[in-house]
Amino acid sequence: MAVPKTLPLPAIPIRDMVLFPGARVPFVVGRSASVRTLELAIKAGDHLLMLTQKDAKVETPGQDDLFAIGTLALVESVIALPKDYYKVGVKGIARVNLRRYDDSGEVIQAEAYLLPEPAQTGGGSLQPFHQAVESFLGRNSDASRLLSMDQIRELALGKAIDTVAGLVPAEVKQKQEILDQLEIAPRLESLMRLLELDAARSEVDRTLDEKTRQRLDQDHKQYVLNEKMRVIQQELGKKEEKDEGTRLKDQIEAAGMTVEAKAKALEELERLEAMPPQSAEATVSRTYLDWLLALPWQAMADERLDLTEAERVLDEDHSGLDKIKARILEHLAVMARLRNEPLKEGETGDRAPLRGPILCLVGPPGVGKTSLARSIARALNRPFVRLSLGGVRDEAEIRGHRRTYIGSMPGRIISLMKKAKVRNPLMLLDEIDKMASDFRGDPSSALLEVLDPEQNAAFQDHYLDLGFDLSQVLFLATANVRHQIPEPLEDRLEVLELSGYTTKEKLAIAEQHLLPRALEGHGMKGMGVHFETAALEKLVQAYTREAGVRQFEREIANILRKLARHTLQPEKGEPFDPVITAERVPKLLGPEKILEHRAEDTAPPGLVNGLAWTPTGGDLLTIEAAVLPGKGVLKLTGKLGEVMQESANLALSYVRARAERLGLKRDFLDTVDLHVHVPEGAIPKDGPSAGITLATALISVLTGIPARADLAMTGELTLRGRVLPIGGLKEKLLAAHRQGRKAVLIPSENARHLEEVPAEVREQLSIHLVSHMDEVIQLALTRMPEPLGPEVAGHPNPARENPATQ
Repeated sequence: MAVPKTLPLPAIPIRDMVLFPGARVPFVVGRSASVRTLELAIKAGDHLLMLTQKDAKVETPGQDDLFAIGTLALVESVIALPKDYYKVGVKGIARVNLRRYDDSGEVIQAEAYLLPEPAQTGGGSLQPFHQAVESFLGRNSDASRLLSMDQIRELALGKAIDTVAGLVPAEVKQKQEILDQLEIAPRLESLMRLLELDAARSEVDRTLDEKTRQRLDQDHKQYVLNEKMRVIQQELGKKEEKDEGTRLKDQIEAAGMTVEAKAKALEELERLEAMPPQSAEATVSRTYLDWLLALPWQAMADERLDLTEAERVLDEDHSGLDKIKARILEHLAVMARLRNEPLKEGETGDRAPLRGPILCLVGPPGVGKTSLARSIARALNRPFVRLSLGGVRDEAEIRGHRRTYIGSMPGRIISLMKKAKVRNPLMLLDEIDKMASDFRGDPSSALLEVLDPEQNAAFQDHYLDLGFDLSQVLFLATANVRHQIPEPLEDRLEVLELSGYTTKEKLAIAEQHLLPRALEGHGMKGMGVHFETAALEKLVQAYTREAGVRQFEREIANILRKLARHTLQPEKGEPFDPVITAERVPKLLGPEKILEHRAEDTAPPGLVNGLAWTPTGGDLLTIEAAVLPGKGVLKLTGKLGEVMQESANLALSYVRARAERLGLKRDFLDTVDLHVHVPEGAIPKDGPSAGITLATALISVLTGIPARADLAMTGELTLRGRVLPIGGLKEKLLAAHRQGRKAVLIPSENARHLEEVPAEVREQLSIHLVSHMDEVIQLALTRMPEPLGPEVAGHPNPARENPATQ
């Protein structure tokens, strides 16, 4: 068909390819505008303009992004592919010169002038051209399958040049340079340069392959790529780098290792050099050397032992905890004194480490144990690393695996030293009470060497198999429950108890730390958000039950998230109001989560308030007792532990022994059963400190005399009626204060612990010290029981014919 010289046709920009007249090429069309243009071209007669992009990365090219010389093409095949892609086969027809390119519509339209093919001129011999093409076909099997020398000789010179140019591997700009040539002579010259460049590239590849093959070991063919790189560097004239063995030896010499470690490293390097590089054993040896080189054998952090600065940092990061801060500052003071001591004559090297006990912060979750350790590290200018021991039950976690095992690695102590990059970091052993042991060993026993100042100067990790000095590390530990720390380990620790916070302390922490941090973390800083004191008290009392402030911080964050949404979607809820009052808290957070056991005006006989210690702080422990018809059986419910069940039986024995003095006949158990229940029955409870509470509940229900509703008590009871001291006094008194009790009975031997209780709690509670059960009865019951006279002690008491009916 006749084609006009001026061609208004659909156009498709193509990337990473150049279409020559006479060439057939397939390509994939995926851009939506190109797909619609292809459909138009098929409808309009299968002709379109193929224009090469200057930059393949441009997604929507304009006229300036396309080369001016393109190709008129005939669409020969279209195959639909998944996801709206098409594979198109086209044949180049003639060169065109682009004049106008319009991609503003749904399809791409262009106008171009048809460029006539010049006639072949006589003159020079075609022998060099034919020889270059024959050589190209001889070394390129893909091209030789598509083209033969007989076909080249039959074609006109211009078409032969275009045909060969389409097959030669080259960059787009180099091929476009040939397409741009309208005259035969410069077109041939450009193609000859491409063929010469391809021949040179093939010769380089052949030389490299030949030299590489000469160096290959038949048993290690994977070494090919490394050898090729070396040959390439030699061919380019680059100076060959140091041998790997020499480089490793230099690093070992400069690492500052101990004599033992250096000898071990050089021995391992010698073994490594004797191994085939690709063997599995070589990988193990190289990894071992990398670990030795990565450890801080000499590097030390520039420690700052300034007590004034340390005190400022601790006060800035934490409110309250005065005794804990004082003990920490004492610890740092001793460290400072040791550092300031002059070295004795003839002494060199590091200062002696602090040989005193290692501090262990014990307290409920959320009271600031881990953050205290971070503050100490910041005050001392030491790197902080943390080893979480919760759930660790494998000794290898501490000491590492021996190198005979596949995938062996050093223990976490050595891994943290590598991470710290200095010999004297502050290492926190977190949750030291939550380690376990099984057939893989006891990690707590492995820690004994780590924490012993007499041994940790040469800590033995199974992977390293040599001593590493941990004497300059400042160890701190944390735990929630002291009695769960293994005894040999606890012997190396100095335990600092962190008890729960009072409401006043929590409010101070919220104002100074929690609120500023939460406002910044939620993008609410500078928006005037203000929590009234009553609102914070509401959060503490009605939405959290904890010794620390972790849940308190979560509830503050919960409110701020809702306020953040109010600022962006006021139509979805209430308008943004930056002031949080106590009345708004339930609207934002929903109903109260914690229902406190507030003191009642009166209590029925058998109901007594005890106090309990839990890992999350103190709590009120209500004990109920009831008398039922029966045969003297004591029934206990409420998921009580073995010790608490024994306390209940002991309390009953005490009541039986004192029956007459309590107004009970000797055989009062012959016709009744006793049932003691501790509410919240799904929660396990144990311990001896409920002894006097259980005895008071039994006495109250058997005598029919109510106990004081505003009073709570704690203390262990003996068979003789003595009241023994208990633990967790501060947490228990905080719980009594928080839940509105006015009076508390505590063992007289716990008087020495009252100074740990905040002054505001001591002032608002009437604290009674008791040493015998008789004092408890006198203070706890609303009136004293009337003793039975000898004449009726063994006979039925008219006033108590049937206690179960009272």
